[in-house]
Amino acid sequence: MRRAAVLLCSVVLSLSTRPVSAQPNTGAWRNASADSLVERAIARRGLQLADSTLLSYQADAHGFLAFLAQLGEGTIIPPKVVQSEELALTIAWWQPGRSAQRLVGRRDTTLLPARVGYYRDRYGVVLDNLPDRIRLGDGQDVRDVPHPLGASALSQYEYAMGDPLRIRIPGREILVDEVKFRPRDAATPAAIGSVYLDRETAAVVRLSMTFTRAAIIDKRIETLVVTLENGLVRERYWLPRKQEVEVSRGSTWFDIPARGIVRGRWQISNYTVNEQISAPTMALPRWSSVSRDSLKAHPFEDRVIDALPPEIQIASSEDVVRARVQAEAAVRSAMLARPATASVTGRGVSDLARFNRAEGLALGLGGAHRTGNGVQLGARARYGFSDREVKGHVSIGPAPAFGRTPTFQLFVERDYRDLAFAERAGVTNSLASLLFGSDYTQPVDTRAAGIIWRRAPNSAFSWRLAAEQDRPTTVRATAVSREFAPTLGAWRLNGARAEVQGTGGWVPSEPGATRGLWMLSASAGAYEGRISVLDGIAVRPESLILLASETRRVTPVVARAQGLLQLTRGIGGDRSLFLQTYGGVAGGHDLPPQWLVFAGGPWTGPGYDAQQFGARALVSQRVEFRTPVPAPGIPLGRFGKSPSHVTLAPFVQVLATASGTAQRRTVSGLYPSAGVGMLFFYDLLRADVGRGLRDGHWRFSIDIDRSFWGIL
Repeated sequence: MRRAAVLLCSVVLSLSTRPVSAQPNTGAWRNASADSLVERAIARRGLQLADSTLLSYQADAHGFLAFLAQLGEGTIIPPKVVQSEELALTIAWWQPGRSAQRLVGRRDTTLLPARVGYYRDRYGVVLDNLPDRIRLGDGQDVRDVPHPLGASALSQYEYAMGDPLRIRIPGREILVDEVKFRPRDAATPAAIGSVYLDRETAAVVRLSMTFTRAAIIDKRIETLVVTLENGLVRERYWLPRKQEVEVSRGSTWFDIPARGIVRGRWQISNYTVNEQISAPTMALPRWSSVSRDSLKAHPFEDRVIDALPPEIQIASSEDVVRARVQAEAAVRSAMLARPATASVTGRGVSDLARFNRAEGLALGLGGAHRTGNGVQLGARARYGFSDREVKGHVSIGPAPAFGRTPTFQLFVERDYRDLAFAERAGVTNSLASLLFGSDYTQPVDTRAAGIIWRRAPNSAFSWRLAAEQDRPTTVRATAVSREFAPTLGAWRLNGARAEVQGTGGWVPSEPGATRGLWMLSASAGAYEGRISVLDGIAVRPESLILLASETRRVTPVVARAQGLLQLTRGIGGDRSLFLQTYGGVAGGHDLPPQWLVFAGGPWTGPGYDAQQFGARALVSQRVEFRTPVPAPGIPLGRFGKSPSHVTLAPFVQVLATASGTAQRRTVSGLYPSAGVGMLFFYDLLRADVGRGLRDGHWRFSIDIDRSFWGIL
């Protein structure tokens, strides 16, 4: 059978097109130009199914389905792929609007213990730019939503012109107009988004949409975005070229931000146009599959996880962000906002229960209430059974349209603020503290009142300005074995502190490129307090009996910055990791010890004691090489079994420190380390053994993957 000459032009509009100045963007809704173009597009949809010169086509589709889990506050941090599938599909379409899709290849891999199932329509390609009554997720996500280019669309939607674009292909220039759409009645089930139409033919070049809250049946859904991109075939027919869908469902338990994300992507190619379709193909149902053995026998290339496109794994694709922004701008925020609710809240498991040297066993709980007039109230409290003290936080702010975190909050709190870099998960630290007297936190008792602001609920940065009091903590708890190290001798200070914190990450667009994660915290404060002095050394007043010769007033003005940068790069089938932690503080002679930068422990200084180093400046650089080695798989019942390998991770590290203070002495210099880690059980658990090479020791640690620390 002769293959037709096929020309597919890219319509990745943000990259391959340029704005056209001939037709300005009016931005007005119910625009006559937009309505006229939409009327032509509606008429074309009817003609394509009736008497178009397009009689039939056949094509191949290559796709991916991925289920990802995202936990904790760091919504910028890319979620983890739990399970992924690679799919091969054949497509046949013929007049009058009939079609048959057949799944001919399927393979999957599970990267975390889970039992994942997808709706059947996730295994098919959208034809004819969706039907007049849109149905997704087998009708469980959205059902019977009117199409913005359907027969009755003009009475249900209103339209506005966007920016026109120019697409250049060999020997031809195509003008494309963007038309934005939104429902006339905000309370009805409807779509919101934009469609790009060929100005000459009114054919759909690209369609991207999300949906109103009234249209979404499963109320757990936070994000539902569909993008359909068409390519030009035979320089005449706009047929499916690329399709993407994202559905994100949020969890409400304990209010820990947790979501399951389904991402699907299809690439359609190898078109044969207006040639006879065989009778057996025409007898097939609209969607079918070959046998399981035939699916497994399909000749895919590489491993499925290697073939998984990097953009499937990023936290929020550009299309998802664009669609959500359009939805917020197009429709008043109340249309997409959640109703008044009350819920139990918390930042992680350690908010429920923890054990450390300052509090002993501490139990806590939180709650939040979203009022009907758009205000969110939040509170949480924790009681330590050893120190017999209550810690808590109360906040009020405007309820966000999306997510659970207000962009502006007034707050009052008392908490034991941890000064140290995170060296292990909260749950791991509680167990180690209880059993072995090993507490990696460095707490200072802080009372504060002020404001917290962020530009948007998903912004990478949050800003905090507060009036504060700092007080030292003492060891109150008793471990099952061994003694706790003393807590930091913090100064008693009253003053104000401004702080900005940020977390971010990126996933490369090409396999093997560098993946990154960063965290940054910068703060400045001005305080007043009194310290006792003995022989030039500042000590805590409550620990001084009759030996102090002087009590001196101090007014320190201090600034500090600390952060983390983690880079991971693929090298063949292996991975290399570069982890850098850094910090510095400026404060002159009267530098409070609680403003030092602390390091020491499995991640900042392996082979050295936790918080052994309290310095005015430090940098810790780690280089690690990860490679899989064969190991027995662990049976998991209905979840299958864990991968039949573990990951070895030999590493070297060096910590460079500057001097500390008179009370917290640190010898400046270089402190190298070396060791090896082993990641096992889906790389969820990690065991390390390392030694500090300058007056250090052998140290062993076992912990949970860092991706889950945010909820532990």
